[in-house]
Amino acid sequence: NNCKMSYLSYSKIRPFLIGILAIGVAYNLYFYREDVKMEKIVPQSFVVVEQYCRASKGSSSINIEYNGNLYSVRLANGECLKYPVGAEIKLVYNDTHDYFYKQDGLAKASFRLFFFSFLLLLSTIPWDRLLKKKRK
Repeated sequence: NNCKMSYLSYSKIRPFLIGILAIGVAYNLYFYREDVKMEKIVPQSFVVVEQYCRASKGSSSINIEYNGNLYSVRLANGECLKYPVGAEIKLVYNDTHDYFYKQDGLAKASFRLFFFSFLLLLSTIPWDRLLKKKRK
């Protein structure tokens, strides 16, 4: 009886899950394409004005100043430590979306796109039918 209840719950939320993951894939595909453009631009040097590196898991970042505004650039923990206050960092500015990009050979964008696409693929497989056939 409990199995039936969880199956009903999953079957009801599955279309929403697929929809959310499809939006995630579209969003990540769009920004992957933006990052492809950003990889082709010659980066400029900016001075780090603030550094927020976490020793544990979590989001690390540095802040830079550009046109009188403070911008936060998220970095991996180990990468963050390489840029103390006063250090120079090479970045590309995306004026369309008003953010800075640190060139990484599309590593982050590729991983995010693959991850969301993989989850979307998994969510479209009719697991209930496949598992029923194996049980018989």
